[in-house]
Amino acid sequence: MELDKIIKSLKYVPNIWTALSYPLLLLISLTLFFGRNFENIRIDSLLKVMPDFYNHISNFSLCFIIYITIGYVGVMFGMTFKHIIIIGIFILFLNLIIELLIPFLNTPDKTDAVFGILGVLLGFVFLCIIKNYGLKNNKLSQVSG
Repeated sequence: MELDKIIKSLKYVPNIWTALSYPLLLLISLTLFFGRNFENIRIDSLLKVMPDFYNHISNFSLCFIIYITIGYVGVMFGMTFKHIIIIGIFILFLNLIIELLIPFLNTPDKTDAVFGILGVLLGFVFLCIIKNYGLKNNKLSQVSG
C-alpha cells in the first residue's frame, strides 16, 4: 500500500510531542529490556533499590511495547477508548496466565506478573493521554465520522 493511501486512511494524526514521545518510550523500554544482557546500559540506581530488577524487566517491556504499539496505531485509525481498555485487559490476562498458570512455557513468577501489570498500566496512561490530548483530525482522511 502506498504511503499516501495509508495516511488518508488515518482518522487522526499525532501532534509533534506525541510523535516524538512514542519512539522515546520505545527506546527507554528497549534499553531496560536489553539491560538484562548488557551491563554497560544498566541503570545502577535501579539495581541499588532492587538488585534483581533486570531479571523481571522483560515482562514490563514486552507488555508495555505491545500495548502502546497496538494502541498508538489503533487510535490513529479511530480506535475507541473501549477497545483500548479491552486490549489492555487481554494483555493483562495473557501476562497473568503465562506467568502464573503455564509452567511448561515459563517458570511461574509473581514478580514477573507484577512487572507485566505495571507495563500495561503505564501503557494505558500513555494511551489515555495521547487519545485525549495527543492527536488531531487528519485533514487528508477519507474516513467518515
